[in-house]
Amino acid sequence: MKVPARTKELTWEKTGESYVLLDKETNKNFNLDPISFLVWIQCDGKTDLETIVDVFSVNGNRDIVKAAIKGIIEKMEGIGLVKWT
Repeated sequence: MKVPARTKELTWEKTGESYVLLDKETNKNFNLDPISFLVWIQCDGKTDLETIVDVFSVNGNRDIVKAAIKGIIEKMEGIGLVKWT
């Protein structure tokens, strides 16, 4: 089973209501909302999608949460923050 993994360890800081990931090698910054940041943290290369969904699911909203998290991971994959391993 494939699991999402961060492509590299980035430093980060909280600025207001969002989080900024700093890539010191390329000098790029990535702004993430709090939920996306928490999903990014979970993408450790060991935790599968179902387990990440379990972290965020409450009261039977699993399908909605799974679709949202999958979308977040796909967006992060598109900008190079996450890959499936």
